[in-house]
Amino acid sequence: MEVIKNGQNLLDIAIQATGDAAEALTIALANGLCLTDDLEAGQEVDVPDGITGDANVKAYYRDRRLNPATAATADDTAILAFEGIEFWGIEYDFIVS
Repeated sequence: MEVIKNGQNLLDIAIQATGDAAEALTIALANGLCLTDDLEAGQEVDVPDGITGDANVKAYYRDRRLNPATAATADDTAILAFEGIEFWGIEYDFIVS
């Protein structure tokens, strides 16, 4: 069982608990979640037994007491709202050569 910290998503939990981000889908399915679900601080997520992951990566995070937290914030998504080719100006953001 992992307790979500502020700003964590399922990929963070997978790396922290198993050492392998690829296990995020296994964790999501075990908890009835989608990979893109927003998680709340204090929420508990079950990490199924039997996940092998990468013991070296898991130990690295555990030994250094690191809790990755890479979830997008409201500020992040506000900035991204004005990104992309439909917002770029030719010769300003988008250089034609």
